[in-house]
Amino acid sequence: MVHAGEPADAPDMSDPRQISGMRRGAGVGVVALATLAIGIAACGNDDDDRPAKPQAAKAAPRVDAPDLSRYLMRTDEEPGFRPGAAPGAMPRERATVTGVKAFVTEMHLPAADERRLTSEGFLAFTVEPIRGPGSAGVTNVALYETAAGAERSLAHELRPDVIRAGGALEHLRFFSVPGIPGARGWTASLRGEPASRRLGNVLWVQGRCMHVLGNQGPGPFAGRLSRGARAIYERTSDRCPCAKQTRS
Repeated sequence: MVHAGEPADAPDMSDPRQISGMRRGAGVGVVALATLAIGIAACGNDDDDRPAKPQAAKAAPRVDAPDLSRYLMRTDEEPGFRPGAAPGAMPRERATVTGVKAFVTEMHLPAADERRLTSEGFLAFTVEPIRGPGSAGVTNVALYETAAGAERSLAHELRPDVIRAGGALEHLRFFSVPGIPGARGWTASLRGEPASRRLGNVLWVQGRCMHVLGNQGPGPFAGRLSRGARAIYERTSDRCPCAKQTRS
């Protein structure tokens, strides 16, 4: 997705769904042009956490959700990466979408995904851009009513047909992530693009949350994404979130 002639550290991510599984008609697992932040409340943050920035919201069912920022990647948890958007990358900053209706509208998802997300108990989604040497990426977390709902969403996101829903991926390969029960990673190339524009993602569940850590760049991905995921998993004490919420 880096256009010819652009520097290697300036990925063009005008379609941010390409970074991981969340493409139109796919599922929850990835980056969004998130613009809605409704009902955010602090939840067990420390001094390094920054609250999601509320923005103007369209009319949508209200869903109260904790601040999920502590579950996002921090500087060097994935080696060489830090929060922040690379030039031309999307999203530009951390954002949150709450509620199935708002999320489906924001991501332009079909009715089938709305029904699936409702059945899984989807509550909220927080995403933040990250960047590293010659690479861009995302860290995100989706909150569900139950751990079982998060596990069902994870299983959906890891289906090869869902990953390939964007239509331009090839050479899909899965890898294991030692140290995180049930975690799984995948890499793929973009058809017709050089190896410097490959994709890599790790997905896992902690409590009632499904996490994604994703990169676009030259790779290799398995080692550094696995280290980043383990750092998040260990820092956040294997649980997410800190308080039970309900869907309105």
